Amino acid sequence: CSSDLKNFLFISCLRDDEVNNSHPLGAKLYEMQMRSVVVTKIEVTNIKTEEIKALISDAFQFSETFATVVTGIVHQKTDGNIFSIMRFLQSLCDEGLLQWSSVSNSWEINIKSIEAELAPDDSVGMLVRKILQLPEKTQLALKLISCVGSSCTESTLMLFLDENVVTNMKVKTTVKSVDERRSLTSDLFPFLCVAVYEGLLKKEGTSYKFAHDQVQYAAYSLIPEDEKSLWHMQIGRTIWNNVREKDEDTVIFIAVDQMNCGIASIDSDDQRLFLAKLNLRSGGKAMSFSIFSSSASYFGTGIRLLSRDHWDNNYDLSLHLHNYYADAEYCNGNFSQVREVAKTVLEMSTTFHDQLRAHFVLIKTLSAENRLHEAIKTGISVLTHLGYHPPLAFSDKSAIDETFKETKATIESMTDDEFFTLTAMEDSDVLIAMNFMSELLSIAHLIDESIGICLMAHMIQLSMRYGVCKESSYALACCSALLYSLGDLKASKRVSYFALSLLERLDCKEMLPRVYLLIYLCILSTLEPSNEISEKLLYGYKVGMQTGDIKFALCNARTHCAQRFCCGVGLDVLIRDIRVWEHQMIEYKQEMSRNSMKALRHTVLALINFSVDTMQQNGDFLAEGKKLLNGHIEREKQYLATVFCFYFSCVSYIFCNYEFARDMVEMRWKLENNLKLRFGAHGAASFFDTLISITLAHKTKEDTWKKHAHECFEKALKYSKGRPHRVLILKTEIDVLMGNINNAVTNYDKAIVAAGESKHIHEEAIANERAGDFCLSKGDARAYY
Repeated sequence: CSSDLKNFLFISCLRDDEVNNSHPLGAKLYEMQMRSVVVTKIEVTNIKTEEIKALISDAFQFSETFATVVTGIVHQKTDGNIFSIMRFLQSLCDEGLLQWSSVSNSWEINIKSIEAELAPDDSVGMLVRKILQLPEKTQLALKLISCVGSSCTESTLMLFLDENVVTNMKVKTTVKSVDERRSLTSDLFPFLCVAVYEGLLKKEGTSYKFAHDQVQYAAYSLIPEDEKSLWHMQIGRTIWNNVREKDEDTVIFIAVDQMNCGIASIDSDDQRLFLAKLNLRSGGKAMSFSIFSSSASYFGTGIRLLSRDHWDNNYDLSLHLHNYYADAEYCNGNFSQVREVAKTVLEMSTTFHDQLRAHFVLIKTLSAENRLHEAIKTGISVLTHLGYHPPLAFSDKSAIDETFKETKATIESMTDDEFFTLTAMEDSDVLIAMNFMSELLSIAHLIDESIGICLMAHMIQLSMRYGVCKESSYALACCSALLYSLGDLKASKRVSYFALSLLERLDCKEMLPRVYLLIYLCILSTLEPSNEISEKLLYGYKVGMQTGDIKFALCNARTHCAQRFCCGVGLDVLIRDIRVWEHQMIEYKQEMSRNSMKALRHTVLALINFSVDTMQQNGDFLAEGKKLLNGHIEREKQYLATVFCFYFSCVSYIFCNYEFARDMVEMRWKLENNLKLRFGAHGAASFFDTLISITLAHKTKEDTWKKHAHECFEKALKYSKGRPHRVLILKTEIDVLMGNINNAVTNYDKAIVAAGESKHIHEEAIANERAGDFCLSKGDARAYY
């Protein structure tokens, strides 16, 4: 593909009920939307009466009056469904009701007979009648294929396309080769050609596909209702019995699906137990493909197949099915089901270790529901039982600070070689404790950051003592984020390097969304190009959805939107992406991520709707947002409150509402006095803080705001090394504040160019506005607006 190619048009045709976000095409389309690629959906409905008339007139050259009569009949019979229209017209030709007359040299049609033809909804009936006219073995082949779906590969058909299936005679399991298997089933294969010739099946490569779903329905309807369960069971068993052991994974879904459809025909406990085990295996495979809805269905079916006393007779199988079912339903956002299943495990399990997975999924569920205190309480209880409760009381903040300093000193004293030669953790109890602590660490800063610092330090200490594990990379990423917030960028960068290296060394993709979120939200946000950060966060979202870490997947999505806001992506594109991800947050019941996204959504909507005529509307946006902000403060969710304060200070500055901007920065600074981990917004917080302080210094003439401006500028210099345009804008503004205006216009121009080159269009606009205001104040007519 040429690198010069800038535009590409892709057109696909699909059915809404067959392609959702879990389908490969649906997933790719969704990913394209997340990358701001324009995806236009055109819904194709049944064709209208005038279109049917045009089709009939063009095809048969009837007179205007006669075409109108025929059109009315066809529309009545088919309701405008194009497949039904074509099938109906074909059936008329087959039965001699519509035929070419060599005498009149035109098409002739028997109107009265057509009016007596099939009812409007009986297109399936037409197909049934056509199938019944085919050879019996072709009928049998179509009925067998209809049981497995709309299409089937030839290799799978070889496993079950046999007359013996419907007479309960199993194909021998000692077959060695594909040719031998085909020799046992070849009696029906030639008859598929008849179905292909009649247009009922399509041969596409190595697959056979029904020409339309109504053909499948018609073939399936020919199986007696009371026999369908047995047909499905026999097909599933035959597939499973005939497949080679090494190829079982290629057919496990279709085989188990068939047997699940035939559960009603099972007549022994051994068969139910066998199928329950297969459902466990199928569910695990579906989980590995991130098909969580299907995996939950398999696990749930497996549970329903168990006998009443299954906890006594099949304890391990029962435990595995329930634990996996809870995990799958968590990924699906069905939290009430998670609690119900976890409760069963906690009641029926015989050891504390057997309860651990149930406790873990409950903690994740409580976290997603924003019931953070309950999640922390549950996790600490488990750690205490394991004997790995953090050694310090969470209320002893001075001791926790001292422990963090010791942990930082330990890391700083290590050479790179010493870190990379740390052995892998092997102690199973410590590994379990690290797993629980990593989950608690992910929510602790939203309640009390001392808890998070304590857990993070304890995890790093355990890693130094017992060896590193996948959770160690997350603890190091948290340490890097904290060092970044404290202003120690050099140490933060080194620790982030350790975290990323460990992530690669242990090949732990399940930790990638967590590590990427913290690293690219904090230290690397000041060092890497904006487009690369955006791609990394999007990748973190994708991996999280694949591995079932839904919470951190959507945290990456939320941060991706925040990063794009700070870069200056088009607001129309950004609000579309925000709404798509908010819908997903609602779908998966991720309240914590949704609450954080609300602040950004309010800000973007306020900017989109800004005009002189809509100031009241913008005021309403801010008023509603302030209610949410006050709610977070009342619930002592200080970190979330600082996020709202930042966004509202930005929009207020842009609206020239400097009093509200002042209120927001002062409130955020006050809240941050009690926080170590702060919302830096990719360095944008210190940038806007400086601009607001400079503006207030100009307006109030107060030395306090001059002092704030210089303090914020020094901080911005530290956090904007990878964003030179911000430094240029702020340095010029500081110079103007201090009266050094000789090179102001030149420096503004440099800032505008630098912002444009880095594609930070919002900040390019701010640079233009500041330059314009300066020129106007000096009577310069240059246009920057």
